[in-house]
Amino acid sequence: MRLLHLLLVLLLPCSSNSNTVHGKEERTSDENIKLKRSLLQSHKKPNILIILADDVGTSDIPYWGDNIVPMENIQKLQSQGVTFMDAHASPLCAPSRYMLLSGNYPHRGLKKGGTWNMSANQNQFIHNQKSIAEVLKDQHNYHTGMYGKWHLGGRVPSGGTYSNDKTRPLSCCNIDWKKPMEDGPNDIGFDESFYTLGGIQSPPYSFFRNGYLQTNVDEIKFWRKGSYATVNDNGESIIGSPGEGNPDWDSTEYNTKLVKEVDNFLERHDTSDPFFLYVGLGPVHMPHSPVKFYLDGTPVAGTFGDPHLDMLYELDLVIGSMMSSVEDRGLMENTLVIFASDNGGLTKDINHTDEFGRHFRGGKGDVWEGGHTIPMIMRYDGVLGADQKRTGLVGLNDIYATLADFVGFDIPDGSAQDSISFADHALTELMDSQREYFGVWRWQSNKEYLQALRWSNFKFVVRYSDTKEEYLFDLNTDLKEERNLLREGSEKYDKLYKQMFAELRRLGICPLDVEEPFFLIYGSDAVSKVTCDYFREDTSRCEDQIIGELYCNSVCGRYRDICKMYTKTWEKSYPVHVFSQQPSISPTKINLDTPTNDICIDNPQFTFERLNGDTKDCNWLGEKDARKERYCGDESIASECKLACDRCTAETPSPPTHNSCTDNPQFTFEKISGGIANCNWLGKKDARINRYCSDESIASECILSCDRCKITTAPSQSPLNCEDDEDFEFVDENGWSWNCAWVSIELQRIDTRCQNEVIANACKSTCGKCPHNCANTDSFTFFNSQGEKDCSWLCKNGDIKVVQNRQTKNCIGDVLENCCEACKAGPGCA
Repeated sequence: MRLLHLLLVLLLPCSSNSNTVHGKEERTSDENIKLKRSLLQSHKKPNILIILADDVGTSDIPYWGDNIVPMENIQKLQSQGVTFMDAHASPLCAPSRYMLLSGNYPHRGLKKGGTWNMSANQNQFIHNQKSIAEVLKDQHNYHTGMYGKWHLGGRVPSGGTYSNDKTRPLSCCNIDWKKPMEDGPNDIGFDESFYTLGGIQSPPYSFFRNGYLQTNVDEIKFWRKGSYATVNDNGESIIGSPGEGNPDWDSTEYNTKLVKEVDNFLERHDTSDPFFLYVGLGPVHMPHSPVKFYLDGTPVAGTFGDPHLDMLYELDLVIGSMMSSVEDRGLMENTLVIFASDNGGLTKDINHTDEFGRHFRGGKGDVWEGGHTIPMIMRYDGVLGADQKRTGLVGLNDIYATLADFVGFDIPDGSAQDSISFADHALTELMDSQREYFGVWRWQSNKEYLQALRWSNFKFVVRYSDTKEEYLFDLNTDLKEERNLLREGSEKYDKLYKQMFAELRRLGICPLDVEEPFFLIYGSDAVSKVTCDYFREDTSRCEDQIIGELYCNSVCGRYRDICKMYTKTWEKSYPVHVFSQQPSISPTKINLDTPTNDICIDNPQFTFERLNGDTKDCNWLGEKDARKERYCGDESIASECKLACDRCTAETPSPPTHNSCTDNPQFTFEKISGGIANCNWLGKKDARINRYCSDESIASECILSCDRCKITTAPSQSPLNCEDDEDFEFVDENGWSWNCAWVSIELQRIDTRCQNEVIANACKSTCGKCPHNCANTDSFTFFNSQGEKDCSWLCKNGDIKVVQNRQTKNCIGDVLENCCEACKAGPGCA
């Protein structure tokens, strides 16, 4: 399905501006399309090289134009590929490295703030989560290698005892270093590895190869903080934190070692299989210790009068070397290269020049934009365009799903929970990024918690400590995050704040429990539909099912104590908001003989907003006692939901007889597909009305929903009067049973399946059989991932693929109702 979708994307019309690709003659759009199509059809899997810089922000490199340090190799990479101008990671090293390899936000792993060092515990991967390397290796026989900074934890060799003395991790506890470290790179899918646990900044100052310590135990040296002359007199090795390591440790040669290791890997690589290389570089994490002369003799240390600037220059030279290693072997034509950083750049008060950080507020470690905005560049010759920029919101965790689209692998159940592919967006600027929200979390201590959420051009920030601080910024006009919109008392911003708060809680470590039944992902009970009671019965099940933590946080959440600390604060800042439904444009009206608030009946038009932002009605409220206990204490809800909240008494008048235009709130019937439904369920979809209201026993009880009210009005103008039949199923040529939702997933299915008249009549909305004789609301605007839009935006670009993409993503809820014409129309609103 992924490859088919990708192929459809590749068939989109390209920009009319052709590009010169790496010195070759310009190709026309049609030629590019044919080339991309042939590459996909060849089923040749791309090699993948991911280079992750350390503490490099977008202002550290020529991302925005001129730069103090010349970086011709990074600029060349930009000119040959696609630069993502709104890419993000975690504000710190270890959490981001987990995000990249797992496709998850950091708190989905072992520790909410990441696993940094070797310990008695495992690495950051839990719940049967599979790394990118493991999936590529298992599904497509990739040759996988990891080189450089690891920072994902691991355990001491079997039989050893972990010491809390982080300065002496090698010599303590009688550890047998003839055995490999456990839960390292080789245990999550890497065939080969050569790495340090924490880069250059922390002990042990030793490399591990395939888990085995590369230091003679009898020669382990304790390094004290300071500067040391190197053996080859090629710079000044610096120890920033005291601790054990190699007797000849040299921080200046860290990156050149990685260059040589990558080159050796490529030299040994059997080209009959693709490779996946992940390289965690040293630059420009402190302590800054640039090499005096690079491998080719280029002077580095002292060149720019600042060690940080010199390290940036060394970074560019390293990038050039690694690209040459690929190019010189003729591998670049089928290699996807990704360059990114693990977090934002250093702030100017930490050995940093004033020139940097000029675009954003804050830096590494902050939830402000400067802390998590990162450079990201992708090059894939013949598939991705050259010298292009993308402005859509993307995250480091999205690389997982994006590679799944480019390679064609299946994401294992329970893995990459927070990864959203941006392959379409990378391929063409006509396709928007699929990511709407990006969450950021930072734990200063157990008593201070910072979180932020990006949505379109808006940024929401919350800081919890002894007090609570909240901020809302419009980054289009306030990139420095200085003007707090929450202080302006605007109804518009208040609504936006509530929406973003609810989404931030859903993505974070304290989501509300899901109350509806859900399917288990894997294990002996896989595909079983359960509720949170499944985990309450046996809490050990939480260890095997990540869905327990995602859906049943009150039972399986590993941070329940922390969540309790903030629950009262959250509820105060996001109260239950009660509102009446906007007047319906449907012709039917409620015409009760007795006022609604004086009889024992729920108001069918009343809705209220839950704590998580969902809108619910009285019927939902009456399904579970827990819901009644939570919401019926609010008199504004209970007075409208008398039946659901058990407010009926012997003296309360009974509901009117069914010569009135109302549904029987106590009536239920069995659905064709199984399960019990009521009139409220029936009245939401015209396909349901057409199927069930022909049964007089149902129609007589569901007078309002079945449109049996004897009221003379004009024909309905509701945009929802033409829907797919949810109960319709058909059998394909292979004997498989499908429904309208399956047809709607891909354009090719719509084109082929909707030619069948039976399918087209049942799947009217999907097959484009719905009339759109309705109008847009002129004053209506809505927010999406690109900012505030009006109805006309849905149709502005006449390309059918663009319009269909915008309609699919945006035409739901209020947008569908208020942009009826644009949502139901074809290109140009024709």
